[in-house]
This record gives sequence, C-alpha cells and structure tokens, in this order.
Amino acid sequence: MTSQLFAQPSALQPAPKVFGQTSNGRYHMPLLPGEQGVKSGGDWVPRGLTRMTNLVGAAEDTRALSIWEQGMGLIGLALAPEIYEELVVLVEQAAADGVVFERLRDYPELKEALAGAPHEQEKQEASIIGRAKQVAKAHAAALRGTVRHTAWEHFGQTGNLIGTRAVRESTERTAALLAEAGLQIVPGLSERVVRNVELAAAGKFDNVFLELATGRLVMGDLKTKATAFYSWMTVDAQLAGYARSEWMLAGARSHDGLFAPGEWYEEGPVRYVDQTEGCIMHVPSDGSPAYLRRANLVNGWRVCLNAKETMELRAYGKSAGRHAMSPWTPAENLEIAS
Repeated sequence: MTSQLFAQPSALQPAPKVFGQTSNGRYHMPLLPGEQGVKSGGDWVPRGLTRMTNLVGAAEDTRALSIWEQGMGLIGLALAPEIYEELVVLVEQAAADGVVFERLRDYPELKEALAGAPHEQEKQEASIIGRAKQVAKAHAAALRGTVRHTAWEHFGQTGNLIGTRAVRESTERTAALLAEAGLQIVPGLSERVVRNVELAAAGKFDNVFLELATGRLVMGDLKTKATAFYSWMTVDAQLAGYARSEWMLAGARSHDGLFAPGEWYEEGPVRYVDQTEGCIMHVPSDGSPAYLRRANLVNGWRVCLNAKETMELRAYGKSAGRHAMSPWTPAENLEIAS
C-alpha cells in the first residue's frame, strides 16, 4: 500500500517522560523502595501504570457511549463533504490494493487512518472518524469541562477567579456549594497524583476537603457534565481508588528536574481521608443547577477490585500463554497409563 494517504509522519524525537504524566494512556511513575525496575536499570515502573479512570471504566457498560460516538461521527461526515470525499478515496484505493475489509485488523495503516489507535490520542484525533467527530463538536462538552477544571484548580491554589464570565460563574457556584456544606479546601491537597499499589493504577484527584463540623478529611471530585448521571458506579469507584491510594507523588524536584531521592513519594490519602464517603461536586457546564452528592466509597472499592479482575482476565485472554494452549485431543487418541 504505497498511497500517500498512508504515509507516516517523519520521526520526531520523543519528549522525555516526566513522573506523574501519562504516556500512551499510562502513568509514568517512579519506583517504590525495593521495587523491580526495567531491565535497562531505569528508576521507573515498567510499562507504566493504568490510569484510574481507565481501570474503573472496565466495569462500566459503555454501549450507550459507543452508539453516541458512532452517531456523532456520522453527523460529522454529513456536515463535512471534504472528509467524506477523503474517506471514499481512502477506501476505494485500499480495495484496489487488495485489502480485505473483513480482516481490517490485518492492515494497521488503514485501521489507523480510519479510526486511530487505542491509547494514542493524537492518532485518534487525526483519523477520519476523529476529525468527523470534531466537526460534529463531539468533544465540545469535554473541552468545556477541562476549562472549568483548570479554573477551579487555579482558584483552589490562589483564591482568584479566571476565565470568561461563564467559567467564573462555574467556579463561584462550586465555592458557594462547599461553603454552604461546611467543606473547606485543604491547602496542598489539590490536583495531586496518587498511586494505588493494590490496584496497580495511578491517577490525579481534584481535592481533599476538611469537614468543619466533624474534622474529618474527605476526597472531593468535580464533575461538569451537562446531563444527569445515568449511573454513579464509576464515579464512586474513581473516588474510592484515589482514597485508598497508599502513595502520593511528592512535589520536590532536584536541580536536574527529577524527583530527589527520598522525595519521590509521600504518604497517600488512605492514611488520612475518610474511607466510607467522598464528596462529588456536580456543576454542569451548561449552567444547570449545581449540587453536592455523597460518593459511596465502600461500594466503589468493590467496583475497583472487580474492574481490576476484569482487566486481568482480559489480558490473560489475549496472552501468548492462552493462545499457545494445546489443541483439544479426542479421548480415544490419548494413551491411558496402565
């Protein structure tokens, strides 16, 4: 397949990985004392750690989301004739090259051109379906949510409002909800990366709150989706995974930009936050009424453990060991020991 449509971009020097950031959908994290590193001797967790959101998502029913994404892609193709024309040429040229579409996974270049690659955001966005969804503004709500999260993080660290009027109002509504409920942001415990050893996962939580009436610390999470929640299962699980994390990435760095020895990790939330309840701040990005809701961390932790087992079973099903299992041999052909 020699078409320029499949031409790969020139090789670029990959950016150096930074602890606490994601690469190919997994967190790059330092080793714990006594933990085995990579064979080359590097001081990071081999292959990275699963994102907490991806782990808990393994337990969720995603059929409705898949149908919505398919619909947005089709809308985008209808609204952007130039993308549709590119799709037709791409498919017809592939057919002329002898591609068998029933075995699309055997043609990775075509598959990536059509739909991108798992855990590679740039390839997904550059694909046919990715650009079509952008035309249909499938990611608009997610972008609004990201902007509001950034403004909320800034407010928590500085006490200052930033953004457009709508974004500032979102921040003010969130702060008012917390004040009314007697919850106070704990300085230094916002937007921190944690590692859950039991789940083999990592993630970044939004806040830890001090409940003034009781003195307990509770994990907090800001949600900005405009529609009502169909299920709270993965929301509970996400907060439970953060709350049960044994370690938290420290903020101190040495002069060369790496985490200084002995300061890679500090005690995680499991040692001081409440393990039964969390606080969900639902502040819809469309201006709908905002509210606080309790997160059930006990049930959420059950979901986390179930999701981890599901991911492990999926990995086993695709493993070389499972594929290499001996073929079935009829009983009459077996030699029976006397």
